[in-house]
Amino acid sequence: MSSWDAAEKWYSGCVGEKGHYYHQSVVLPNALRMLELKNQKSLLDLGCGQGVLARALPESIEYVGVDLSKELIEEAKRATKRKNCTFLIGDATAKKLPLEKMDFDRAACILALQNMENGEGAIQTAARHLRVGGELLLVLNHPCFRIPRQSGWGIDEKASLQYRRMNGYMSSMNIPLQVNPGKKEKSAIFHSYHHPLTDYMQWLKKAGFVIHSLEEWISDKKSEGAKARMEDRARREIPLFLTLGATLLKKDANL
Repeated sequence: MSSWDAAEKWYSGCVGEKGHYYHQSVVLPNALRMLELKNQKSLLDLGCGQGVLARALPESIEYVGVDLSKELIEEAKRATKRKNCTFLIGDATAKKLPLEKMDFDRAACILALQNMENGEGAIQTAARHLRVGGELLLVLNHPCFRIPRQSGWGIDEKASLQYRRMNGYMSSMNIPLQVNPGKKEKSAIFHSYHHPLTDYMQWLKKAGFVIHSLEEWISDKKSEGAKARMEDRARREIPLFLTLGATLLKKDANL
């Protein structure tokens, strides 16, 4: 059983069938725009969770979602009614998936790569299953500003500014996190894996990709009250998400 099996009820409760607030307001609309699916036929979703992306896609797209968690895949199947859709239990970072198709038009990993111990393996999986010229979209919690236990908000009262404090960045980290922290009952542990941008660039290059797009997405929320001005400024200046779009230039038989 994966750690995400134990966390499935908590995660599904947080995300819901249409995604949490940021899925709906920021992540999915922008991801669909960047994927440019109008003339594409197929998409591979690595670390699909309980299928939020699948339910946002046009029914014309052949969709395959892969996740290691049996519980999340079962929830994805229950919640997703669209046609032309398959969910598979599998390790997105492994060299062999239970999937024969090797010519997907698009691959995506939406807010999942940082939960995979072998993130490079997931990028290599995308390369194996995309056609040459196919594109990969990675959406990450911004690795420069949102590192669990290594980043947080602070306030400079004298300057009337809210700032982001960083305790570490260049070191790769395996960070254990607790579901429902602070509650008395024992809860599941899952892991977040931090890497600096250098690692993501090297992984993509090694797998045969070239980056064509980089976007940083901010929160669209607005504050009220005495500190609203500084909080809204911090939201505009410090992005929540980093998104990389890459095109597969060549297939490497050794991956």
